[in-house]
Amino acid sequence: MNRNITIQHNHADKLREGQDMNKKENHSVKSEIEQALLRLMTQKSYLDITVTDIVQEAKVARVSFYRNFASISEVLENYYAQRSLYTRMRQKSADLRHVITTLLERNRKKLSLQEKQMKDTAKKDKYKVYGELINTYGYGLEDGCKSFKALNYYTNEEITIPLDPTMTPAENSKKYFDKYGKLKRTEEALTEQIADTRSEIEHLESVSNALDIALAESDLAQIKEELMEYGYIKKHYDRRKGQKAQSKSKPFHYVTEDGYDIYVGKNNFQNDELTFKFATGNDWWFHAKKMAGSHVVVKSKDGELPDHIFEIAGQLAAYYSKGRTAPKVEIDYIQKKQVKKPAGAKPGFVVYYTNYSLMAEPSLKGVREV
Repeated sequence: MNRNITIQHNHADKLREGQDMNKKENHSVKSEIEQALLRLMTQKSYLDITVTDIVQEAKVARVSFYRNFASISEVLENYYAQRSLYTRMRQKSADLRHVITTLLERNRKKLSLQEKQMKDTAKKDKYKVYGELINTYGYGLEDGCKSFKALNYYTNEEITIPLDPTMTPAENSKKYFDKYGKLKRTEEALTEQIADTRSEIEHLESVSNALDIALAESDLAQIKEELMEYGYIKKHYDRRKGQKAQSKSKPFHYVTEDGYDIYVGKNNFQNDELTFKFATGNDWWFHAKKMAGSHVVVKSKDGELPDHIFEIAGQLAAYYSKGRTAPKVEIDYIQKKQVKKPAGAKPGFVVYYTNYSLMAEPSLKGVREV
């Protein structure tokens, strides 16, 4: 599939991009510079470190350093400011994290028990066969028999069937059919219960991921609104306030060097809004495979993108997922028109039946936030 196309920008777009380049920070370059300084500080005195040392360690151009920082001390100040923001958000979200952690532990234990019970229902078919064989061959059994051998006509193997010596053959047969019926009903109930529990875990993991990437109190307010809506925490403020808080928090908006707009949902409400109200059919949709993560949408007028944009969007989908600390994350991507939302599904939950895949390094490289 040839995805290479040429995108033309009008003069206003060019001017806006030029202004943004001077105003907006390249998060990837900033992070690389900060991490380079931290590494150098383990090797030599802070006072001996030069800008040349930092750009060589970070493998970035000198102009990139001065585009983002006025001095080495500003690098350090920015790093600790970000650390402070991270710590503050962790503290503010502590109660919500406790709720999610507790619910996840409870549901994982429940799932483990349900799966163990499901394994036990595998015996049901054996009991059904026992009942059938007793009815077929048990008419000549003597009273008080503790077992008898019979040919299993399903496998052509001889098996030994345990019997209750205090029961007649008919009663033994009924006992096995009753066991079969009970386990069959249990299996049917557990199938539904396990699906519900897995769905619950998937939902809670997505909320946990949203807490990990929250950067402001408005982000937390939106997450809290979702938890209240689904009964995880009690509603304790006016719903209109919650809606107002939602409007303040918006998806991340990134722009690539060649002008492609990429949007990243911060939570499940935003993921739904981004995918099903903001994105159009020809836009491209990205998500970490089989793990909690943000919906990532790349705007495209005609459905075509250069190959490197797929890579950049994949890196963002990996970065804003539970796989952020992994070296590589498998990413599913597909045009938005192929993404569907089942009726009654929780926010952020989608289905798609065909997709492309790529392996991506979690990264913010190649984009700047708008």
